[in-house]
Amino acid sequence: MDTHIKTLRAKLRQVDPAREYIVTHRGMGYSLELHPI
Repeated sequence: MDTHIKTLRAKLRQVDPAREYIVTHRGMGYSLELHPI
């Protein structure tokens, strides 16, 4: 699973390097943030 998340993060970083789209929630999993915070 970690490898897939790492690959997705790398691809999304190409779109906007300053933004973190995938957020890690320790003990729960991951979430996708599509709207700017």
